Amino acid sequence: MAIFKTENLALLDRQHALSDPRHTVMLVDDMDANVSVMAAILRPHFHLVEARDGQEALRLIGALPPSQELACIVSDHRMPRMSGVQLFERTSVMLPDTLRILVTAYLDLDAIVDAVNAGQIYRFIAKPFDASGFLLAVRCAVATFEHRRLLDAYHRTLQDASPVLPAAATALREQALAARASLAALEAQARATLPT
Repeated sequence: MAIFKTENLALLDRQHALSDPRHTVMLVDDMDANVSVMAAILRPHFHLVEARDGQEALRLIGALPPSQELACIVSDHRMPRMSGVQLFERTSVMLPDTLRILVTAYLDLDAIVDAVNAGQIYRFIAKPFDASGFLLAVRCAVATFEHRRLLDAYHRTLQDASPVLPAAATALREQALAARASLAALEAQARATLPT
């Protein structure tokens, strides 16, 4: 089953990356073709880590250097040995700040409820999906990750700040506000683009 509209892949190739390439996104799917397609869509925009099942994903997460934060995990739901929801349950404990997107061709209400409740997903995407909508969903997740990270840094700086450091706190606050505005714009674009 195709997971995107092929005519949109050429359009994505012409667009330059708007996202910061330092963000890392993990793709997890037991079908090589699906991983290849998702990677082709996302590679111009993000550093990618690819896994063929949940166990390999957990192993790769454990091997990531401390300096490499995982902004988002995109996983298929139905995979052998470990479902996407089971993977997300594990990663929500290991990486609570990492955003999770569940992709599946099977619109099973129980899977959706489990994913939202147990796996703490950011977004649920049904196959087949539109390539530009998929990219937008991942960009929104990464922007949310970055926004949360900036807010955490801002709060830590405020807690640690002495009267000598108001300029640093102001700079971090401005970065956090800019990140929030960027996230709001991406979410507005997603609401206008993605089906509800």
